[in-house]
Amino acid sequence: MASDMTVHEFDSGMRLLADIGATNARFALEVAPGRYWAMDVLPCEAYKSLEHAISSFLAQNGSPEVRHAGIAIANPILGDWIQMTNHHWAFSVDELRKRMKWQTLLVVNDFTAMAMSLPTLAPNEVIQIGPGQAETGGVLGVLGAGTGLGVSGLVTVSGRQTALASEGGHVSYAPQDSDEALVVARAEAKFGHASAERLVSGPGLELMYEVLAKQAGHTPATRAAPTITQLALADSDAICARAVHMFCAMLGSVAGNLALTLGSRGGVYVAGAIVPRIEDILRSSQFRSRFESKGRFKNWLKDVPTFIINTPRPAMRGLSAILADHLNEGAGSHRMLDEVRGALDRLTPAERHVAMDLLEAPQSWMVDPIGQIAARAKVSTPTVLRFCRSMGFKGLSDFKLRLGAGLGGATRLTHSDVHLSDPAADRYAKMVNNTVSALLSVRDRLNTANLEGASQLVHRAQRVECFGLGLSSVTALDAQNKLCHVGVNAVARTDLQLQLAAAAHLCRDDMVLWFAHPDTDALQKTLLSNVRSKGVTIVAMAASGSDLYKQADFCLPIDHAKDRESPVPMFAQLAQTALLDLLVTSVALIRGVSPSNPH
Repeated sequence: MASDMTVHEFDSGMRLLADIGATNARFALEVAPGRYWAMDVLPCEAYKSLEHAISSFLAQNGSPEVRHAGIAIANPILGDWIQMTNHHWAFSVDELRKRMKWQTLLVVNDFTAMAMSLPTLAPNEVIQIGPGQAETGGVLGVLGAGTGLGVSGLVTVSGRQTALASEGGHVSYAPQDSDEALVVARAEAKFGHASAERLVSGPGLELMYEVLAKQAGHTPATRAAPTITQLALADSDAICARAVHMFCAMLGSVAGNLALTLGSRGGVYVAGAIVPRIEDILRSSQFRSRFESKGRFKNWLKDVPTFIINTPRPAMRGLSAILADHLNEGAGSHRMLDEVRGALDRLTPAERHVAMDLLEAPQSWMVDPIGQIAARAKVSTPTVLRFCRSMGFKGLSDFKLRLGAGLGGATRLTHSDVHLSDPAADRYAKMVNNTVSALLSVRDRLNTANLEGASQLVHRAQRVECFGLGLSSVTALDAQNKLCHVGVNAVARTDLQLQLAAAAHLCRDDMVLWFAHPDTDALQKTLLSNVRSKGVTIVAMAASGSDLYKQADFCLPIDHAKDRESPVPMFAQLAQTALLDLLVTSVALIRGVSPSNPH
C-alpha cells in the first residue's frame, strides 16, 4: 500500500525495485534510499508474465512515472534472455525495458542483491546461532532456503564491496547418515541429480517427509512444507519433527561448505522465509554441529559466526544499492561533460554555443582543429579559447588532454545508437565502441565449461558438419577452413536442403557445429529433429531460449538485442567468430598443434 509520502527525493523520481522468486514477486517504489512510497507482494502464479505483474503493481499505485528499475530474480543472469529455473516466466531484459518505457533496467541474481544487503543489517535484524566472532573486513557468505536455495558472498576488493554471482545452490549434496542417504537416493531417482537446492528448500523438506513417512509406514506420506513446519513446531507429529531436524542438519552442512569455500571469516548469514519461522528448532538441531563438522577445519569453523536474517525485504536494500551504484557509475564516466553542463548558466551566449557543440560531439573535439570547431559552433576561434579558459584550462590543447582522459579512461562500453546526423568522428567511434562492447560481452559471459566440453567433442569427432544459413553461413565456411587447418575432418553446409540431406547420413561418431540463423522456420525445426533422432552431438552458438539452445548438448549463447533492430545484424556474427576462434585454438592445443602454425 502507498504511504503518505509525496516528496520524491531522487532527482529522477521514483525507482521501481522488484525481488522475484518462484512463488512470490515483491515490488517497491523507492523515493529515496531505503524510503518506499508503495510496496506489495504478488503471487507469481496469478500473473501470466513478469511484465503483467509489474503493470498490475504500478496500476494499483496510480501508474507513476518510473525511469529507472532494478530486478533481483531467482535465476542465473547469463545474457539478455531470462528463463526462470523454478517458474515459467521468461523475458528479454531489453524488450521489457522498452515496453515499460524505462531509461534503465538492471537485472541481477536475487542472492547477489541479498549479499549487498549484508552491510546494512543492524544488530537487531540478525540472530546469532552458536559461537564465533566476525572478523572485521572478512568475507561474508549468505544462503537462503525457499522454493529454491540461493547462495552468494560479499568480498572486498580495493576497498570496494563486490557481491558474487553464484549458483552454489546447485552443487551436489553428500549424505552424512543413513537417513540422508535415503533422501539423496530419492532425489537422484526423481530428478537425476541430488543438488543442495533439491534438498535444502521447501520442496526438499517435503521430499524428506515423504521418505521418512514411508520408512515409518506413516500416513499420509505427503505433506506441504508449511504444514510440516507447523506440525513440527507444535510437536504434534514425530515424522514432521524428524523432517525439520534433518532439514536443519543439512542446512548446517551446506553452510559449513560455503564458509570453507569462500573463507567466510566475516560470518555466514541464513536468509529466506523458512528458517526464521523455525528458529527454536534450528537452535536445538544439529545445524551448528554440522556446520563445524569438517574434520581438520573444525576449530577454524568454530570461530565463524552464523546468523539468521530476521528482517523483511533485505534483498530490496541490496538491489537499491546495486542500482544506485550503477546509475552513479554511469554519471561519473562523463564527469567532465557534466562539469560543462553545470557551467552553462555562467557562460556567455557565444561560449554556450561552443559548450553545446562539445556536448553533442565530444569525440570530434579530440580530432578537429580549432577552426573546424569554431565553424561548427558558428563562433570565432578566440571564443573557443575563451570557453576553454572559462572552464579552467590554459587553452584548447590543455582542454583536449583532460577530455581525452575522461572519454578514454572512464567510458562504460555499452551499445550506442548510430545516426547519420552524428558528426563523422562520433559516428565511427560509436561503431567501434559497439564492436568492442559486443566482444567484451562475449568475454564476460563466456561459459568455459561448455567451451572445454565442446573442444573435446570436436577433437574426438570422426567428422564435423558445420551448419550455417544466411550471415551464419560465412562463419560455417570459416569453421570448415580453420578446423581443417588443425587436422579436423570438417565440412560446411550452408544450404538448408543440403543440411537435410547430410543429416540423413550422420552417424554417432559425427557431430554438428551449428551456427544459428536468427529466424527458425518449420524446415529448420525438422532439420533439428532429424539430427537429434540420429543421436548426434550438437554444439551450437545460438540465442538463449531458442529451440537450438534448448536441444544442443553444448551451447555457447549468442545474445544481442540490437541485432533484432539493425539492418546489419553484425553482433551475433562477431560473437560467433570470436567463439569459433576460441574453440579452434582450444582444439589445436588438445591436438598439440600450434594454432598459429598448424602445419
